[in-house]
Amino acid sequence: ANMDLYNALDAGALAGVPMVKDDPAQAERTAREYVQLNYPGGLPDAGVTVGFRCLIGAEHGSPRLSDIPMVCDPGAGASWTVEGKIAYAACTPALGHVCNTLVVSSPATVDYNFAPVLGVFDGSTGGRTAAACKGACGEPPEVPVDLVMIIDRTSSMNGVDTDNARRAADSVRRTLDPRLQWLSLSALGPSRIGLTCRTQADSVIGTAHTGDLRRCVPIGLTGRGASFGSDYSSGSSDMARAIACFANSSTGTDLADPVRMATYELETYGRPEAQKAILLLSDGQPNRSTSGTRDYCRESDQAASAAKAKGIEIFTVGFGLDGANDMACPDTTASPWRGRMATDLLASMATDSIKDGGCPGTENSDGDNYYCLPKSTGASADLSDVFRTAVTSLTGHSRLVNAQ
Repeated sequence: ANMDLYNALDAGALAGVPMVKDDPAQAERTAREYVQLNYPGGLPDAGVTVGFRCLIGAEHGSPRLSDIPMVCDPGAGASWTVEGKIAYAACTPALGHVCNTLVVSSPATVDYNFAPVLGVFDGSTGGRTAAACKGACGEPPEVPVDLVMIIDRTSSMNGVDTDNARRAADSVRRTLDPRLQWLSLSALGPSRIGLTCRTQADSVIGTAHTGDLRRCVPIGLTGRGASFGSDYSSGSSDMARAIACFANSSTGTDLADPVRMATYELETYGRPEAQKAILLLSDGQPNRSTSGTRDYCRESDQAASAAKAKGIEIFTVGFGLDGANDMACPDTTASPWRGRMATDLLASMATDSIKDGGCPGTENSDGDNYYCLPKSTGASADLSDVFRTAVTSLTGHSRLVNAQ
């Protein structure tokens, strides 16, 4: 019976934890349902308790606070328990905390096989607990990933905004493991090739065929071809130098062609076993393309749909599109996107995402693949946390942990 209870609690924690960030209430309901389904005869529901934790890494006996908020966020003043290489703290979704771990507990009254001869027919097992975590869970990402970052560097992203985007892209470079995660950089607008800075802006938009691949994707997937000479972790690598030196472009915002070229890069050079993904940053609606039409938003959404149909996961970041800064699509009257907002488009382009009330502040309370961040000179405008949160979610496996 003890084993039945352990199995039921494990099943409940593992069933509920995939929803722990997106819908904590549903995560709790699912956990309770699976506990009952997996315990013979069921348990008194009132005796089953479900709690939430934020679980991050630990180093030298202390929580690795740099994991917050990209892994989870238990709010200010959290009290941490350190167990080896992990640390965990109580987490309350109702208070706006972002949790990544589900804890399910229950006692059970079980029949005794031999005690009846002493006049004792049953008894309580005492409290039993199971915990499951979704995501990196305190460990470096171990899932193979092929990722293309598409960075907006159009004229509206000048000055501090370009610096912000550069820091965010470089934080991804420093977060991932080159032995497991291959990384590619796409420029928006296109780049000149053959110059010292491979992301120097080009004044001409490409023609969306494979011959233009290296103008839209000047730094291809790092692991292909050579052995470990493609390591991007070094500050002197091609990837690091390209991120450090990209300049602003005046070609306008073309979202469709970079997504198509990123899709081609992943399809042609990516690994069969790797999770393929695109991370797209834009601060406005599209207003250019190579098609000769003005249905820019429709083209962009179609390009994203084609990528998603190939199993590529897409993350989009709307930067500075909060409130009155949101922009309407300039498509023709024949396009269903005419007059719809840039935030609608970016949410539609992302995998399994919807726009939640525009772009009020930092929009990712639902844990989906669409993010918003206002432009500001303050710390709240740092894109690095948003980029790392998106990349960390690519390792979204669930596993049992010791975080009781």
